[in-house]
Amino acid sequence: MRTILTFIPALLFKVISSLRNLLFDCQVLSSQKFASPLILVIGNLSVGGTGKSPLVTYIVQHWPWKSEVGVLSRGYGRKTKGFQWVQPLSTAKDVGDEPLAYKKLFPNVPVAVCEKRPMGVQKMVDDFPFLDTVILDDAFQHRRITGNLNIVCTTYNKPFFEDQMMPMGRLRESISGIRRADALFVNRCPQDLNESEFTRKARKYVPASIPIFYTHIQYGQIVSPPAKKIKWHLLAGIADPLPFSEYVSSQFQVVSERIFPDHHAFSNDEISELNQMAQKLPVDEGILTTHKDYMRFIDSFSSFPDLKEKLHYLPIEMSFVNQEKEFWAWLANKMKR
Repeated sequence: MRTILTFIPALLFKVISSLRNLLFDCQVLSSQKFASPLILVIGNLSVGGTGKSPLVTYIVQHWPWKSEVGVLSRGYGRKTKGFQWVQPLSTAKDVGDEPLAYKKLFPNVPVAVCEKRPMGVQKMVDDFPFLDTVILDDAFQHRRITGNLNIVCTTYNKPFFEDQMMPMGRLRESISGIRRADALFVNRCPQDLNESEFTRKARKYVPASIPIFYTHIQYGQIVSPPAKKIKWHLLAGIADPLPFSEYVSSQFQVVSERIFPDHHAFSNDEISELNQMAQKLPVDEGILTTHKDYMRFIDSFSSFPDLKEKLHYLPIEMSFVNQEKEFWAWLANKMKR
């Protein structure tokens, strides 16, 4: 019965999304194209948890050209509307947790949020005329703007071609949408990756003209733990908290876990409860969260000092399995650098 109840909405969603894409492909619905800046779209075919943010971070961090690069996001989960510049002292409530995380990592990079991407890009270049490239975070389905390059992310354990349309699965659009991509990133690959086997499966859906790049997630040092802290209470509000939980459990003693929905807006009562928990923790215990989740607590630290003292985050970064040089050569060729 449950399958029937989800199949019909999934079929309807597939028809609507396919029709929408067809109308854009036939130019019945208009899409704005910018002569400058170059638009680099990073997105996915499914909802959440495919490694887009680490890829955006990697590209900005390793940007090899002297030209200016900026980041534009919708700002999911924010309480504001319209265009907003992200500043180092912005709050997640105003700009969203992911854009704030980008700005904290790259204070000198222009980062903005706007649900209407064409308007957002125009505002960015108006304020920064020398901006050469804008990375659109999570905008593969936002077809009101035409990307010069489209990179789609998926994960090794949950590839898009083994998924189904929402609400039966997590797909935002049909698997055939991959044909609009210029490259596919397969993120969160295991150390014992069988690349040839995965590629063989993927090529049933991914045209040979689309390169496939494979990446790992690497965890950094906890920021910044007291020397004696060896036991952790995990706190996560991300799309796929399992890798975070599994890694920490493999390295430390985990006392408890609290899992919330992706981009969860913590209420004052929830933060107060966490602060009370922090007050009672012994010296060798702390609360550990992700960098993105940590962004949602920063503006509460002045009111909840015990939580500030006990809350720490685990940074992550993306690394290539191989083909890192090939990726930058491909990108340079596509961008005519």
